[in-house]
Amino acid sequence: MLNFLLIGAGQLGSRHLQALALSDFADISIQVVEPSTEARKVAQERWEQVAKSESIKSIEFLADISKASRTIDFCIIATNANCRLQVLKELLANVSVRQLVLEKVLFQSLEQLDEASHLLSSVDTRVWVNCPRRMFPIYQELKKRLANEQTLSLQVQGNGWGLACNAIHFIDLWAMLGGEHDYVLDTSGLDVAVAESKRPGYKEVSGTLSGASGERGFFLTSTAGTEPVPLRIRIETEHFIISVSESVGKCTIQAKETGHQEVLTFSALYQSQLSHEVGRQLLASGNGRCELTPFNESASLHAPFLQGLLEFFNKQDGYAHTLCPIT
Repeated sequence: MLNFLLIGAGQLGSRHLQALALSDFADISIQVVEPSTEARKVAQERWEQVAKSESIKSIEFLADISKASRTIDFCIIATNANCRLQVLKELLANVSVRQLVLEKVLFQSLEQLDEASHLLSSVDTRVWVNCPRRMFPIYQELKKRLANEQTLSLQVQGNGWGLACNAIHFIDLWAMLGGEHDYVLDTSGLDVAVAESKRPGYKEVSGTLSGASGERGFFLTSTAGTEPVPLRIRIETEHFIISVSESVGKCTIQAKETGHQEVLTFSALYQSQLSHEVGRQLLASGNGRCELTPFNESASLHAPFLQGLLEFFNKQDGYAHTLCPIT
């Protein structure tokens, strides 16, 4: 019997739970830790809405980590960023965890990131960060095709798509496609006005967030318009111009030299279609690895992002915040 643990069963956490219901590679017991009575109720309702594998032998909804099993094979922490470090510390102080997936944004400061890195280096737990575009077959195909390209520019444009909250997804995609881990962040293209996030207590930004490492860079733009516009993703290298529409499921690859265009179709994957596959890769593949971003790699991508945004918020507020108010 494998023991699964999900910590945080809010909007995103409950989608993880729906995916875990599909796990079919071993007999599985699931525990869900969620202190909010309302969120636990929503998670239970969503659990009841989905078909379940016969391999799921039990599920238990708990209010705190202290009641969880002492040995866990696969854990997902899907809390908000403001409490994630404390949850991680409490988890590892009480539970032996074999494989762990953390939601992003990982933490809210470099100090928290460093503390977590030090803690994780002291335990025998493999840790991954949930930037799931690495699992999309379309991006895996593009990575293969762009393996020998020397230059790479990733541009993402849309409006109101939560730049502060979601930029790390595309920084991670850029790193996956180009093999970069280090970069310099530029916040000079962000709009001066800071907005309240749809999540209470957090901030959002608009404008352009960019970064570069040598001949590889990214430009992430979110305008402040109210009309929803699907994200437009453009990748340019010395040999190709690639346009990706995730909402339509269409990828166009144009060769610069000949003008020849190739169109690939795909389906964007939702979280409720992915988490069980992560568990299968980690526990049933034999090598204990998965397609998500390893923690140390993600930490190196988070560091300039967190520091750059924290400095931006402090400049706009005229106050020396120690925590970056994003999740």
